[in-house]
Amino acid sequence: MEQTWYYTKGDGQQNGPYTDEELEKLIRQGIILADDYIWTDGLDEWLLVGNTIYSIYLPKE
Repeated sequence: MEQTWYYTKGDGQQNGPYTDEELEKLIRQGIILADDYIWTDGLDEWLLVGNTIYSIYLPKE
């Protein structure tokens, strides 16, 4: 079963659900940034994107 992800920019507005592939695309496009947060079922708290494996998809500056 594929995970579904949500993200927030810290404003309390939750966006999602997204598949792994959709989340990766949003990060590559710069819609989700390193200082945004992601969450999926099973996590106790929201994770900072820049501190996750998904950070490899962040656009290089």
